[in-house]
Amino acid sequence: MENKKEIFKLLIKEFHELKPPQIIKRDYRLPDCYTAVTSESSAIPLAVSSRPFSIIAITGPRRCGKTYFIHQLIDHFCSNSISPVPRSRLFYINFEDDRLLPLTLSDLAALPDAYFELYPDNKDKEVFIFLDEIHLVEGWEFFLRRLLDQENIRLFITSSSSKFCTQSLSSALSCRTLEFAISPLSFKEFLVFKRLDIPPDFAYSNVRFKVIKLLEEYITYGGYPEVVLTDPSLKFRILKNYYDIFIYKDLVEQFAIRNIGLLKGLLKYLITHIGSGFSINSYFLDVRRNLHVSRETILDYVSCLEQKGLIRLVPIFSEYPKVQQVNPKKVYSLDNGIRNAVSFPLPQQEEKLAKNLVFQKLVRSGNDVFYWKCRREVDFVARQNGKLRGINVSYGRELGDRETSSLLEFQYSMGKRDVGMIVITKDTEKIDRGISFSPLWKWLLTTQ
Repeated sequence: MENKKEIFKLLIKEFHELKPPQIIKRDYRLPDCYTAVTSESSAIPLAVSSRPFSIIAITGPRRCGKTYFIHQLIDHFCSNSISPVPRSRLFYINFEDDRLLPLTLSDLAALPDAYFELYPDNKDKEVFIFLDEIHLVEGWEFFLRRLLDQENIRLFITSSSSKFCTQSLSSALSCRTLEFAISPLSFKEFLVFKRLDIPPDFAYSNVRFKVIKLLEEYITYGGYPEVVLTDPSLKFRILKNYYDIFIYKDLVEQFAIRNIGLLKGLLKYLITHIGSGFSINSYFLDVRRNLHVSRETILDYVSCLEQKGLIRLVPIFSEYPKVQQVNPKKVYSLDNGIRNAVSFPLPQQEEKLAKNLVFQKLVRSGNDVFYWKCRREVDFVARQNGKLRGINVSYGRELGDRETSSLLEFQYSMGKRDVGMIVITKDTEKIDRGISFSPLWKWLLTTQ
């Protein structure tokens, strides 16, 4: 343990002495009660107990920007206008640093000792601790509980597995955790990374032509920060590398998956069939001809893919759980770029890729997302704060009766409920029979 303590000291001092990385700020914000800093001269300091949760768990897929969001938070605390926190009262540890390996639960006990031996004057002050991918250490959640019980700290952790992280913490910490999900860049963030300033009236200025052109790139390569900033000739190479890391490091290693062939085939099938219905039973009946596999194994693998955020399955809209269970779910992908790196984008797939962007924005905006089907079908039903919106996507083809008639049928089926209706298009903008038609490039930049 003594050796680990020295390594922790080295990493802490390294963090304090190295120049902070350049940050392009993401469009995320934690609640004020977590980011407020009270002046040390105040008679009533901001106590840990004044916050409803003890740990902020920043979750999201690998490479989507969790670590840089941590640095964004560190910058916020250090540059706070009320009472900036000295950098020595914050520290960051990346548990994927090879200098720490191997690391056990007992080794973690050396971490607070290492910090307070370096900075003994901070023992009676609030310390801000940022732990990146700490879930890689078995039993990590019990260490965090002891740390919270014994020290005056604010604790921020990251994990690439949402369900794994929150379930473990809820069990060990009696639900004292707030999960904060990070995803690849939204289109608005993508434009910021491209250094394009969007004025309030951009839809009526020449800037819109740049926006429309950049949307083509976003549809094809997606929103992973590193990919957005790299040369076009390298984008798919990086994305394919991400895909391999997801398979072998995030899935095979973490979940001890044995049937790698089944996993790879399942993931490729799902992300290349975005917007299509998916049934566990149907897929099982199809693959069992060539693979010796059980229905339960496929179900487990799909659950793993959802936990890692690589795919999402969207149920049919119904107030009856049994109806949702017996109907196929629609599958959507984490990122267009990952999907296109595995299956090259074709012109006839443009509408599916547009649908995937619509789904991603709805989820980022906090909507519960479904699809609806009766005689006709609505691509998305978005529910937020009790309000419903029916959304169809018609991209790269002529508008037909399908887009409007299915929305009107859905509205009629909802009785007296107020239902918003939207058709996302490539370039059409109008209002017809209470249905708003909006170009994708413009809709992606709205606040809804």
